[in-house]
Amino acid sequence: MSMKRLFGALAGAAVVATLVSAPAQADLKMRLEWSPIMIHSWFFLAEARGWYKEEGVNVTFESGNGSVHTTQVVAAGSHDIGQAGQATAAIGRAKDGLPVKSIGALIRKNEMGILVPKDSPFKGPKDLVDNNIKIVTSPGSFEIPFLEPWFKLAGTDFKKANMIYVDTKLKGSTYLNGDAGAVSTSPAFMRAQFEDKRPSKFFMMSDVGVDVPGTGLIANETAIRDKAEEIRKFLKVTYRAFDYIVAGKRYEEAYDALTKQRPEAKIPKEVMMAQFKDHETLWVTDATKGKPWGYMAPVDWEKAIKVLKDIGSVPATAVATDFYTNALLPAVTN
Repeated sequence: MSMKRLFGALAGAAVVATLVSAPAQADLKMRLEWSPIMIHSWFFLAEARGWYKEEGVNVTFESGNGSVHTTQVVAAGSHDIGQAGQATAAIGRAKDGLPVKSIGALIRKNEMGILVPKDSPFKGPKDLVDNNIKIVTSPGSFEIPFLEPWFKLAGTDFKKANMIYVDTKLKGSTYLNGDAGAVSTSPAFMRAQFEDKRPSKFFMMSDVGVDVPGTGLIANETAIRDKAEEIRKFLKVTYRAFDYIVAGKRYEEAYDALTKQRPEAKIPKEVMMAQFKDHETLWVTDATKGKPWGYMAPVDWEKAIKVLKDIGSVPATAVATDFYTNALLPAVTN
């Protein structure tokens, strides 16, 4: 399915958001890519401590159904900002003209990959195709645009893969109960959830050179133009909370803030602690060492756009600066 058809097919469903929090009058409306999980804890710690209020900005947070959906609703203007896979958003902009840009990094390395049982002999996508292993994913997931080129680079044909497409809420359970032998996802996020019942290993897109940025913050161009000051305040507070949690490794405080602010996030504490640890190698690239949180290195984006050009996901005329901006980030964030 082309990205244009995929984004178009999801457009109607994507604008229907599940309300998580609704201040009476919000300066900014934000769409998460999922219901509240570990990689949203900085928002809810900042909210719990009143840091957004201190800075004079109100934010409405709404749950989402994947990065594709989030990119769609942010582009449509129903939300000012969102959290999504930055490379997924870049493809939506390039192929469908969606007016979105990345405004701050969170997970700077590519976190996309596939999990398989730890005792399986499989070492890459080709093994899964050759052995007709069922691979479960969800239509709105951030890895969808990259599966076909990833499999091609890994020496196999994605069209021959035995794919199972399920609702996002069923993705993990489909793999866990054995209805699928592999799951495409963020291994750093999902591995810990399966450790007790189906211990797993993983292989990554970056293993074959798909070096693109991971999850980050995006905004529509109207908001970037008309709400620049509100977005700057939001980013200042968010990266203050991110630094407090990530640099300080205050994972238990992050867990407490998330689960108290959003009790629907029924995450076992030990799982979320493991998720934080599994993400520790993903926060910083070589080009962003010593740089403020949120900062996006031009060389990283140039490398990513070259990858996207090589796999045909963005046109040859694409320029890296079309897809991101550091202009809204505070001067010092850690």
